[in-house]
Amino acid sequence: MQKETENEEEIDLLELVLSIARRTLKHKVLAILIFLLITGAAFHVALNATPFYKAEAKIVYQAAGGSQGNLNALAALAGVSTSKGDDPSAYLKDIILSNYMLKLILAEEWKVSKALPDTSTPVSLKVLWKVKPDTTKEDWQIRLEYGMLGALKNGKYIDFSQEKKSGVITLTTEFQDPQVTLDVNNFIFKQLNDILLNKMHFKASENRKFTEERLEEVKANLKESEEALRSYRIRNRLRMDPTEQMEDNRLQREVMTNQEIMIQLKKQHELAKIEEARDMPVLDILDEPMKPIDKSKPKRKQIVMIGFVAAVFFAVLFATFLDLFLEKKSVWRKHVS
Repeated sequence: MQKETENEEEIDLLELVLSIARRTLKHKVLAILIFLLITGAAFHVALNATPFYKAEAKIVYQAAGGSQGNLNALAALAGVSTSKGDDPSAYLKDIILSNYMLKLILAEEWKVSKALPDTSTPVSLKVLWKVKPDTTKEDWQIRLEYGMLGALKNGKYIDFSQEKKSGVITLTTEFQDPQVTLDVNNFIFKQLNDILLNKMHFKASENRKFTEERLEEVKANLKESEEALRSYRIRNRLRMDPTEQMEDNRLQREVMTNQEIMIQLKKQHELAKIEEARDMPVLDILDEPMKPIDKSKPKRKQIVMIGFVAAVFFAVLFATFLDLFLEKKSVWRKHVS
């Protein structure tokens, strides 16, 4: 029984395929026209789409203590609190795609090697993208800036990812010109390093200033407590009952406490001065970005193949539906007559 059902399904499917083939052949001229139209459009897109070039840099942290801890520390420097479940790489991406960083990229002029006829004169991304602002609108300069910032933020031109196990960061840039792609990648790395390094210097400087101020306070407190102990012992050098002995011990403890605080603050102050004077890059490159030779997109073969499949599908679909429509129309006319 089951085999009979399977055979019936196979026969029904075969009949359906043969029916579609017959209907398509009845309107083969339309099917061929639709096929040629779609495949022609696919070839046109493949040949005329704007080429893009991709460059990647592999980045790691130089500081000790594990990349995860370093990323959390840098996230804190960026003013973002992290939890155990957060992916700290997202905060570096926020820095890269911040308005501050992107405005630096938009303000820079880049040397082109292929995208424009004149390869000797550096140009801004506005020129490279051939942006034509609508000057008739109110605040068109601001609208233009917002539009270009949005284009850079959507992940099409700049991308950032991190491998969870190794902590290696991949910085990807993709623009219409290979030289621009390479230069923007190097520019972002340098700016990111400078931003993070400046934040660390600022934090170290603030820490040094705080320890200096606190050290002066503790020095004054120590001097005051030592003077109080000295004066008390001078006044009671001839006699020392239990009550006076307890007061003497209290004053000694106060002196020792202030001494211990001052020792610790001196250590912290020296460490803060060393940290402030340190001039080490926060990030280091494992693999430098290379100037791309081949286009990363458009993928012409893929576009043509998709276009070919779509052309066959729509040619058969239109021819079949047209034949069904004409068939139903013919039946309806016979019924009316």
